[in-house]
This record gives sequence, structure tokens and C-alpha cells, in this order.
Amino acid sequence: MQQQKFKNWHEKQLYTSFAWLVSCLMCGFLFATVVEYVAKYASGIFTIISLVALYGIGIAAIELFRRFWMKFSFTQYCASSATCENCGSYGLFKVRTDTWPIYARCQKCDHQWVIGQDDE
Repeated sequence: MQQQKFKNWHEKQLYTSFAWLVSCLMCGFLFATVVEYVAKYASGIFTIISLVALYGIGIAAIELFRRFWMKFSFTQYCASSATCENCGSYGLFKVRTDTWPIYARCQKCDHQWVIGQDDE
């Protein structure tokens, strides 16, 4: 059971999500490069191989963007719920990386709340 401060956890999650986005953009550049190659030089069996490669690169780009968006939106959702209702301090709690929802306890006023639980 590993714990870290919320602000450090949030920063790490954002870095990870943007790494997925950079990977997606690199797939997009690779896709454009292969399209350019197919348009100019490929013929015969190389055209078929290039089109299969384009299909794989396209699927990879979609998956990488999905991973970016899921991690980014989850991180931003958690950040919007990280303010203590009693004292108004932001992110003054530790995050257990192996649990969901995130149970928060303010280090300033000892107020407890849950991040990720439906408000009913």
C-alpha cells in the first residue's frame, strides 16, 4: 500500500497522460509519413503491406488517444474534488494508489470525504 501526497500524485498522472498524447501525435506523424510513401513509391505487394501498416498505426493512434483522454479526465475529476469542504485547503491529503474511490482526510482540519463516489 503506497501513499503519496495528492499534489505529487496529480502531477504524475498529468505527466503520464501527456506522454500518451505525445505518443498519439507521433503515431499521427508516422501515419502521414507512410501515406506519403504509399502515394509516391509503393507498388504491388508493398502497397498492401503499407496499407496494413496504416491500419495498425491508425488503431494504435486511436488507442493512445483513448488512454490519454481517460487518464486526463479522471485526473481532472479528482482535482476538482480535492478541496476540503471545512477549511478550503486544496490537496492536503495523501492518495493510496491501489484503491478506488480515493478516501481523503484533510491534514489541516481532519475532515474526511470520498473522491470518486457518486453524490446522491
